[in-house]
Amino acid sequence: MNLNDLFNEMFLFEAKGENLLLLDLDDTLVKAKNIFIYRKLPTDKNEVKLTPEQYANEKVSAENKQHYDYRDFRNPDTVAKSITTGLPIISNLKIMDDYIKNNWKIGILTARGMEEVIFKTLKAWLMFRDSKGDLQKIGDKLIRNLVNAINDDKKHYKGLTDFEKKSNIVKKLATQYNRIVFVDDDSKNLDAIKNLNIKNVYVKLAKK
Repeated sequence: MNLNDLFNEMFLFEAKGENLLLLDLDDTLVKAKNIFIYRKLPTDKNEVKLTPEQYANEKVSAENKQHYDYRDFRNPDTVAKSITTGLPIISNLKIMDDYIKNNWKIGILTARGMEEVIFKTLKAWLMFRDSKGDLQKIGDKLIRNLVNAINDDKKHYKGLTDFEKKSNIVKKLATQYNRIVFVDDDSKNLDAIKNLNIKNVYVKLAKK
C-alpha cells in the first residue's frame, strides 16, 4: 500500500456513523470453481463455456443477453459448491478484515442469482481475522438484507443491465450509510458507480 492509499484508508476509517464495505463475490472474495456461463451468440458455431472471470470480459447488453445461459447459477448445489470449493482471494479478504476492525458493516453485491443460497453459504464459509489475528467465521457480521444477488429469480432488481442494477442498489444504500466503499474486480462496474457522482460512495478495484 502506497502513502496515498494509506491516507485514503485513514480518511475512510475516521468516518463517523454507520459505514458499509460492499463487496463483489466472484474474483473479488473467491475464485469460484466448477461453475460456468454458456454463450451461444449467432457468431458462435458451438456453445462456449465461460468462467465468471471470462464472462466479466464479455460485452453483455440488454440486446444480446438472451444468448447467454446461466443454468449453473440456478442450481443451488452448484452455486454453493462453487463458493465452498473455490479459492479465497486473500488480498481482498485482508481488506475486509481491516474494515471489520474499524466497525464497518459488510455487504455483498453480486451479479449472481440464488440470493438466499449465497447468503447461507457465505455465512457458513466466509472467515475474517479479528483484532488478535485469529480466524473467525463471519457469522452475524454478514446481515441478510445487505446481501444482494441482482439476478435472483425470486426478487426484482430495477435495471436493464447488471451495471444498472448494481448502481441502483448503491444509490439506495447511499441514503442509509455515512460512507460506502464498493470493491469489485470489474472496472466497468466501478466506472458505473463513479458516474453516479455520489459524494459518500467510494470505489476500490479488487486485488488479484
